[in-house]
Formats: sequence, structure tokens, C-alpha cells
Amino acid sequence: MLPLVVYVFIDVIAFSSVIIAVLPFHVMFLGAGPLIVTLYMSTFSFVQFFASPYIGRLSDKFGRKPMLITSCIADLISHSIMAIASSLNLVLLSRVIAGLFSCNISVGSAYISDITSSKDRTKYIGYYNAAFSLGFVIGPVVGGLLAGSDPSNPNYLRANLFAASINFINIFILFFFLKSNKSSISSHKKTKKFLSEIFSIITNKNVSYLFYLYFLVNFVFSGLNGIFALWSKEIFNWGPQQIGFLMCFVGILLAVHQSLSINIFVNKYKEKKTVFIGIVSIFIGVLLLSFTKNYIILSFAIFFLTLGIGIFNPTINSLVSKNIEKSNTGAALSINQSAMSISRFSGQPFAGLFFQSFGYNAPLFVGIAILGIIKIVFGSELLNKD
Repeated sequence: MLPLVVYVFIDVIAFSSVIIAVLPFHVMFLGAGPLIVTLYMSTFSFVQFFASPYIGRLSDKFGRKPMLITSCIADLISHSIMAIASSLNLVLLSRVIAGLFSCNISVGSAYISDITSSKDRTKYIGYYNAAFSLGFVIGPVVGGLLAGSDPSNPNYLRANLFAASINFINIFILFFFLKSNKSSISSHKKTKKFLSEIFSIITNKNVSYLFYLYFLVNFVFSGLNGIFALWSKEIFNWGPQQIGFLMCFVGILLAVHQSLSINIFVNKYKEKKTVFIGIVSIFIGVLLLSFTKNYIILSFAIFFLTLGIGIFNPTINSLVSKNIEKSNTGAALSINQSAMSISRFSGQPFAGLFFQSFGYNAPLFVGIAILGIIKIVFGSELLNKD
């Protein structure tokens, strides 16, 4: 499992060095406003929504390793294009290429599901997500330093070349050090057609509500991610460097929550109640953020937001893998990834539109309302015994 953890750790360094700290300012530098910025940030997820179930099924059929390597190659091409992108069309092309093949969370989680027992699965998926989060400790800081502190003139060439070099290293790691997963190949049922399998998974009552939850919560959280650079520029006049340093703080907190906090909550309350606690924590974080005027309130808001999403996402993935037959694990987790993709490509432009039309706090007020409704609608199901 170590090569997989190293892979996702440095893969996120590459991703976050560009997408979190640089991309919003890169797109604004090329003439885009808040709505267009969030549309470009969500393009990756829009494409991933259509591609992810196919990537998951291909990983069930041919193994997890080939799909992870393909994802790295696509990222290498994407970052190389973005490094020289002097037009919005080139930036768009780079995000489409990356979105078509991205599978580090869904296929990586499926790989872990293949090699772990049901009892330990949430713990190891949490460790994997912690490695993912640790990448955010380094990536945005490096990207911000490479891009500079001027929000109106970011050096996007250096940040993207750095990311592309990491993608090249990851191809080497996966090819030579990650073991092929034979069990996923032998478990594939060739007699079933792909679309009927996907439909049967989506309509499975044991997991369907988890897909809805995953979408709704991440709709709010993705919207927040989409406008945060713009929001922080309005509140604190921040540029890429400041965003990078804050994301370092966020990454540290996420790593702690996904490696330690999640085990405490799951051991004490089991998975369903942990999901509910995660939703409540995100609600508190967004509420605090809506009246943030100084760094103290911002710090508390970030703590609750990272706690909430840090325990929510891996626990949902674990519940999905536990409640679906093993031969469909990759497809089910990829459907969950598609729910995440829908939340991003709808949530980010939605937040951008409200930001542009009604003010910088308008997306936060909408998010608070949605999270409150989620607690009411899904509370009884989640507070039942696992």
C-alpha cells in the first residue's frame, strides 16, 4: 500500500500547487470574471462526471494499476499545456484532458477495498485520504511561492512545470512499485452490460441515499472552494501566496482529521453517526465563515470545515464499499466520484453566480440553508444504528 500512499501524496502536491493557488488568478489574468473563474474550475469535474463510471468499470475489468498510470499521463499532458496557456481556450483544453482520466480517489479507494478487510477498511481509506490531504500542506505553498504574491500577474509557467515534473515521477512510481491487483480482474462479471450494472447500483437502496448525501454536502463545500480565492481577495486582499499558506494549514488539519479524528468518531459512534457529525461540523464552519472579519474567526471556521469534510467523505466511501457486492466496488465508488463531480461542476458556478450577483457572502448563506435541510431530511436515517 505504501507506493499508493506516496503516489496520492505527491499527486495532490502537483494538483493543489496549480488548481488551488494559481488557477483562479491565471484565469482572471486572462480576462475572466468570478462566474467564468468558477466555470473553468468546475470544467474538470464536469468531464469527470461522464468519464468516472467508465474508468471505475475499466479498473474492475483490467485492474486498478493501469487506470492510475493513465491518469498520471493525462495530468502530465494537462499541466504541460497549462504551463504555456496564454488563452482561456488552452486552459479549458488542459482541464478537459485531466478530467477525462482522473481517478486517484475512486480507483485508489477501490484498490484499498480490494486488499483490506471490511473491519479495517474505513481506517485505511482514512489513511489514504490523509495522504491526500498532506499533499495540500505542500502543494499550495509551493504553487503560491512559484506564482508570486501579485493576484493580477501570477507566474503560472513555473507552477505548472513543477506540477508536470511530479506527474512524471508518479508514472515511474506506479509502473515499477505498485503491485497489480489480480483480484479485481477475476471478479468482473462479463455477462452483465455496463449500463444495467450502473443502474442497479444507483437504485440499490442500501447505497443510493449515500450518493445523494455525497452530492449535496459536496455541492456546498465545492461551491465554497470555488469562490474562496475570490472571497479572500475581497475580505483580506489575498493573492496566490497567501492562499497557498492558508491551504497548508488546511492540509495539516485535514490530515489530522482523516488519520486520527475519523477513527475516534467511527470507533465511538460507527459510520452513520460519524457522517451526521461531519455534516453538523461543516454547517458550523460555513456559519462562522459568513461573518468572518478577522483571522481568529477564520481559524475556527477552517477547523470545523476541515473536521466535517475530513470525516464525512472517507466515511461515505467506506459505507458504499461495505454495502455493495465486491465485484461492483470500483463502479460504485466511481459513481460516488461522479456525484462529487456533479457537485463540483454545479456547485462552483452556482456559488460564482451568487458571488457575482449578490455579494461575496451570498454563496455562504445559501450553503447554510442547504446544510440545514440535509440535517432534517437525512437525520433519522443517519442517527439509526449502523
